[in-house]
Amino acid sequence: MTPTGRLLTATAVSALVASGAAAQEINIYLIPSPSSDAIQSFIPAFEEETGIRVNVTETPYGEAHQKLLLSVQLGQGQYDVAQFDNTFLAPFGAAGTMMALDDYIAGSEAYDISDFSEGSQEYGMFDGESLGLVLSTEPMILWYRTDLFEELGLDVPETWEDYRAAAQAISEAGLGDGNILGWGPNASWWFMTLIWSFGGQLYDADLVPQVNTPEAVAGITFFKDMLAYGPEGGISSSGDDTTNKFLSQDIGMMVQYSGYWGVALEPENSAFVGNIATAKMPLGTVDITHLAGWNIGIPSDAQNPDEAWQFLEFVLGRDNAVDYLLAGAAAIGRKSVLDNPELLAIHPYLPLLDIPETSRIERYPQLRVWPELEKAILDALPAILTGEVEVQAGLDALNEVMGPILAQETAE
Repeated sequence: MTPTGRLLTATAVSALVASGAAAQEINIYLIPSPSSDAIQSFIPAFEEETGIRVNVTETPYGEAHQKLLLSVQLGQGQYDVAQFDNTFLAPFGAAGTMMALDDYIAGSEAYDISDFSEGSQEYGMFDGESLGLVLSTEPMILWYRTDLFEELGLDVPETWEDYRAAAQAISEAGLGDGNILGWGPNASWWFMTLIWSFGGQLYDADLVPQVNTPEAVAGITFFKDMLAYGPEGGISSSGDDTTNKFLSQDIGMMVQYSGYWGVALEPENSAFVGNIATAKMPLGTVDITHLAGWNIGIPSDAQNPDEAWQFLEFVLGRDNAVDYLLAGAAAIGRKSVLDNPELLAIHPYLPLLDIPETSRIERYPQLRVWPELEKAILDALPAILTGEVEVQAGLDALNEVMGPILAQETAE
């Protein structure tokens, strides 16, 4: 989709063109995704408006972050703009990979940081500095099959016990499987979500692991129990598999990041277009919102940071927020778009991005050692979920493994 004339309202872009000070070209580094596709759809209009040529490099997710880190460490100055997953915010921050954007943000009416909730404003911050703009806002939410719920007269689950009861009812009625969660290679997403929701934490303020507390045990016991109402082979479902199975098989519910909604819109991806609805994630003992999504920013060795900011402001400014979503991107939780009728017709989940102040926002741990910590979690979970070891014993063992890993975070 070609962005509309709303793109041409960035006054800072016009001022830069008038001054003749703009660089002739900038280089942007993207990761294949709907957000990347949407960004690229804005390039022709930006080039026409500014005279700045935009060169694009796309690198697959599995190698993108390491390549960017190495490029900046070598001071190659290859890229002026770079997309990255929020899970890499802390490692990039610790390594000095990304430039602080606070001065640009504070001086930009076109970007308008006030259009974001406080939690979203902090989503790209590390150690008190904004290293990335929000490129997508993707909370964990409930997805459910309206046709199955209507046939059984089920209410939308508000709590995890409601969720369990609905999953059991669907399974016992023979209408399909009651639910699906990601019990496989990306199980850490749900592991964190359920521990937080049941009142636990991964570690305390002193980075002492806490995954074997009664609250954590309750959360992971629930995670394990829901396998009984899942599809065959659910134990191996990755994040993508979880969504694909829900969209192609008779499964009553799933809990998944909202960023997958775009997949559900297309008949070639979903057998149930028109019969899928979303709601707030079921409530546990604590009201939490597990937030994920992309960031985008300026590498610290960028040769053209001012022009890079102009590009970011042009694509992601408030006036262009509607066009950005219509170009196929995962939604950015700007307050100004959450009740837009045109967007709601396509993305009915948008009101869920207006996260209330009463809900505690949690996100991937902002730790340099998170990749190693996540691997330890994923290594421990299969035996727990299959019943090879008891939940308490398995989490006790994981807690022991996590201790030395977390100790590295503050080691000199």
